[in-house]
Amino acid sequence: MLDVKWMLLPLFAQFLLTMGVYVISRMRRGEAVKKGLVKGRYFKTFEGDPPPRDVTAADQLILNLFEMPVLFFTAALLIISLKLNDNVQMVLATLYVLIRFWHAYIKIQNGRLTQRALVFTISAIILTGMWVWLIIQSFSI
Repeated sequence: MLDVKWMLLPLFAQFLLTMGVYVISRMRRGEAVKKGLVKGRYFKTFEGDPPPRDVTAADQLILNLFEMPVLFFTAALLIISLKLNDNVQMVLATLYVLIRFWHAYIKIQNGRLTQRALVFTISAIILTGMWVWLIIQSFSI
């Protein structure tokens, strides 16, 4: 077994990704308002003419980062609290976060659905692997 503190590294990387997307989103919103592409009050009520696609892409990505990654955080915290960290979990957790960075890059850059869907599927498989391995470890199956 690896020391459980190592699981903090992929958790922190996922946190940094989320915060980075927040920064990108706020910058894109500010630029769109400054250029007159959207009224600032749109972001208060989300009514009226919508902002450009690059702004909505970043906003949608923030929402996405509070969907499946929550299951990642849950699994990682269980791994830490149950002291079940091992090489398999570290590889899976690291791969999951790297794939989420890749997914975010695709969404922010061009949003190509076929690429995003593939990357999403890969991340879902990896996350499922984390959970299955967690159950196997927990019950010594």
